[in-house]
Amino acid sequence: MRHFLSIIFGAAFTVATAWSLGCLLFARLKIRLHRVEHDLLAGITGAAMLSFVMFALCVVHAVWIPAMWMLGFTSLALNRKFGVRACPDSVNPLPRRWKWLFGFPFVFYAVVYLSNSIAPETSPDGQAYHLGLVYRFFRQHGFERLTTNMYANLSEGMEMLFLFAFSFGRHAAAATVHCCFLLALPLLILCYGKRIGRPLTGACAAMLVYLSPLAGIDGVSAYNDVALATAAFATFYLVEIWREDNRPPALLVPIGLLAGFCFAIKYTGFVTAVYVFCVVAWDYSTRSTKSRRQLFAALATLSCMVILMAAPWMVKNWLWLGNPLSPFFNRVFPNPFTHITFEDEYRRYFRTYDLPSLRPLFWMVTVKGQLGGQIGPTFLLAPLALLCLRKPEGRRILLAGFFVLLPYPQNLGARFLIPVLPFAALGIALALQATRATQGALIMAAALLAWPRVIHRYSAPAGGWQISHVPWKAALGIVPQDQYLRQYSDGWIPARMLDQFVPAGKRVWSTTPVAEAYSTTDVLVNYYSAEGELIQDILTTAVKTDFQPLWNLRYTFRPRELTAVRLVQHAKAQDVWSIGEMRFFLGDRELHPTRRWKFDASPFPWDIGLAFDQNPVTRWRAWAPSLQGMHVDVDFGEPVDMDRIEMHSSHDQWQADVTLEGISAHLDKLEDPPYGDLRRLATATVKQRGIDYLLIGGDHWLTADINADPARWGLKKLADRGATWLLEIK
Repeated sequence: MRHFLSIIFGAAFTVATAWSLGCLLFARLKIRLHRVEHDLLAGITGAAMLSFVMFALCVVHAVWIPAMWMLGFTSLALNRKFGVRACPDSVNPLPRRWKWLFGFPFVFYAVVYLSNSIAPETSPDGQAYHLGLVYRFFRQHGFERLTTNMYANLSEGMEMLFLFAFSFGRHAAAATVHCCFLLALPLLILCYGKRIGRPLTGACAAMLVYLSPLAGIDGVSAYNDVALATAAFATFYLVEIWREDNRPPALLVPIGLLAGFCFAIKYTGFVTAVYVFCVVAWDYSTRSTKSRRQLFAALATLSCMVILMAAPWMVKNWLWLGNPLSPFFNRVFPNPFTHITFEDEYRRYFRTYDLPSLRPLFWMVTVKGQLGGQIGPTFLLAPLALLCLRKPEGRRILLAGFFVLLPYPQNLGARFLIPVLPFAALGIALALQATRATQGALIMAAALLAWPRVIHRYSAPAGGWQISHVPWKAALGIVPQDQYLRQYSDGWIPARMLDQFVPAGKRVWSTTPVAEAYSTTDVLVNYYSAEGELIQDILTTAVKTDFQPLWNLRYTFRPRELTAVRLVQHAKAQDVWSIGEMRFFLGDRELHPTRRWKFDASPFPWDIGLAFDQNPVTRWRAWAPSLQGMHVDVDFGEPVDMDRIEMHSSHDQWQADVTLEGISAHLDKLEDPPYGDLRRLATATVKQRGIDYLLIGGDHWLTADINADPARWGLKKLADRGATWLLEIK
């Protein structure tokens, strides 16, 4: 019960602090709204402000519980003294029957949602990095430069709120903060319906979103998609109020804060700011030319607020990684921490999910749940939303929805549709507003189709990500956390295994993500960073001959004195240029590198030394598809006589076409003899790079080879949990 109370307090204190900050801002700007919409919009705006404050505390390493107490109680006290005491009553109330039709499923599913959010966190990404990073920030009392986890480079506006709640109630408190966004969203949609004079439409749309199976499971987990949907809709709501109330400049401040907060929550939220700028610019451009000064002032205000919320995340990445939008746009901002090949494959996969056809996509995301969950069969009615284009408010709703939908083709996962659900639901409800019975029946159908046992009736056999039960015993602490996680979390057991067997300060390379929210071990996941991919390449080279430098490209020429050489790639192909070893000769005498020799490459110069380390399991790779003009440079620092250069490369680049720039040379393509078993050399090389343990599991192809004979790799098995093995490099 004590743990339960700490969860409730952590989430409630976070929400109260955010609400107080928002109320103070609204009072200072003299923003007057209806009572419920005031509290909702102030709370969401205050969440953006609290997120910004937490970022500042992380920067100066001041994330200590006393600082959190002071921040919270100060905001509450100031709000009590200076906050707005009363707001006008709401208008266009729901009819009595509709209050029951809205209120009963809302309260019923609120119990379901809260019991799941208060139970121990079991979501895959929530355990792995959303709360994994929060736990790291909490231990370090702020940010640390982390170049081995691409998820640490994304904007983390919600994680800052999680961090505040985590300080008091740990993991479940953070998830419950996200659940509060889920509870606020339908109320906000209902308030919007009342404001435009269509309360029944607002109630219907609100419940369609609230009862979406995917919105439900996402909202009760330590994710950020529902929070983004809430912030984006709140931004739209404030823009509509701004237009309705004759464009008060004060409203542009919370509008800009929320638009920037959308980016801070998730990169894809940048479209919210684009929408705001477009609407404001269009609105002023359609008025008289005298409004140009007002337009510039409005855009300046919006720009300042958006930059205030969004820029800190970009500046952090720029200073620590050299790429303000890491882990993306690595061609524009070259850096040693994320490979271009990874970004290309990452983007390609999420654009297609390797689907043979995109024709069944709509059915898959609404009903079958085959792309990470189902948004619900009721959204099969989404095409009806086009009918509301006949109404001015319908056109504005669909315009905002169009902007929010723009990033979706970059990731076809169902949860990337959550931010557009409020706009789609309002469009559906507007199209069906002619009959109250139809809207009421739609609410009841959504409530039925959201029940876990019913979802199993229509979802795909493999099932989507969804709420499966009501864990009230785990929520109340009757079932211990460890017992619950052992049953429902695949990642928790390996995480505990790491803390049990890996000494503090030692690093682990893993073939699978780990529930870092429950572990303090430093884990390097194979695909999280350039370093993780390099370790994988070393281990792969040991057993795949196509990766080994057995292809000897020998360039011979008349003896000459050289101070530098450049090898230039002329091929344009998907092959990735690599060099296992570069060797230089004068007759039969090999010239070995000295301290005067300097090496460079374009692209990816940071690993070029691997082509000169005389180690067959390491190689320099361009980490980008081959392009004409790629080159490798060697500066000898003094004149050196030579007559032969050998480039020992792997066979996974058959289209390579490399020449010596400015040197007329004869090229022989030869085969070197096999090296034999390189497994022990590979693990020894990995150990030299600071990795002492391997966590092998999942369907990674290395798993079978290592598990068959760990000693052959120079590994000692320490423990296993199911299909996951922990091995020590001897």
